[in-house]
Amino acid sequence: MSVLIKAAAIGIAGVVVSLLLKKTAPELGFAVSLSVSLMGLALAMELFQGLSDIIALAQEQTGLSAAVVEPVLKCVGIGVITRISADLCRDGGQGAVASAVELCGAACAMVTALPLIQALFQLINNMV
Repeated sequence: MSVLIKAAAIGIAGVVVSLLLKKTAPELGFAVSLSVSLMGLALAMELFQGLSDIIALAQEQTGLSAAVVEPVLKCVGIGVITRISADLCRDGGQGAVASAVELCGAACAMVTALPLIQALFQLINNMV
């Protein structure tokens, strides 16, 4: 909960500073937005460490292989990075670049998920 409060406070302060700077120096406003986004991501990384420990424990207890768990976690990471990057591009007034980032993120997630899709096909073939 304290991480969320810190992220909210940093985010709100960053938005206020960014809005004030955008009037006189838009590039500095964008730099503030980028910095605040990176600080929020750094705060979230603290939570992901604890989450990864729990996932490793669940993986050990259920017998799930890393080939199943890793692509899912990578896809989540790709989604987070894509969302933040595309939003920053939109804040900078570059909607086309944001769309390209989103397209690249979707392609990366699909490629990352291919081992899961292959495992699903193998499971279906074994059932038939």
